[in-house]
Amino acid sequence: QNFCYIISDDPAPNKFQIIDMQYLPDSVHIVHNGTSYFEHAHTLWIDKDKMYVGSVTYSTAAFSPMNVYSLATPSVPVLLRELSADIQPPLINAVHDMYTRNDTIYASCGFEGLYILKYNNSTNTFSQLGSYSGYANSAYNHSSWLTQNGKYLVFCDEVPVGRPIHFVDVQNLGNIQPLQTFKPFPGTTPHNPYLIGNDYAIVSCYQDGLYIYNI
Repeated sequence: QNFCYIISDDPAPNKFQIIDMQYLPDSVHIVHNGTSYFEHAHTLWIDKDKMYVGSVTYSTAAFSPMNVYSLATPSVPVLLRELSADIQPPLINAVHDMYTRNDTIYASCGFEGLYILKYNNSTNTFSQLGSYSGYANSAYNHSSWLTQNGKYLVFCDEVPVGRPIHFVDVQNLGNIQPLQTFKPFPGTTPHNPYLIGNDYAIVSCYQDGLYIYNI
């Protein structure tokens, strides 16, 4: 709707903010600015009426690898589930970033690799659908994006420098297959992919700006 959700992963003091933008361009209304939900987190993703938040730190300093919130009332999120209630560390210690479609989560979990998870509405639980780790040139799995038809995934490994962009077939989540890797330029760090339809991958890179690939 007309709400914007703002997080930062800087250490405390920090706050989670919810902004009502319906009054733009005249004014911006802050409807929440505090730590009652959590203090800081790294990434969030809105999937219909849910918000997925990765690497959550509460004001108590307790940590959650990933949370899912209901946005049925957009100005008042409701915590539905912590990932660690169903999938405990050390299998997944932290979700750095996620791409989510219809409650299927492609979770980039750093050096633990890529995990495909499902939030099950009927049972309010998470389950694992597949994983992809230990692949050639594997490193810190940072972020991913799915093609529109749901068949292929592009993801980036952030650390160390110079790792390739990965293009994989995810039609069988129990047996993810590598299709191709490619590097923008030697020494470049691919960071975030963004896909348009089934044909174009737009990838931001630390040292070399923005690359657009026909995939």
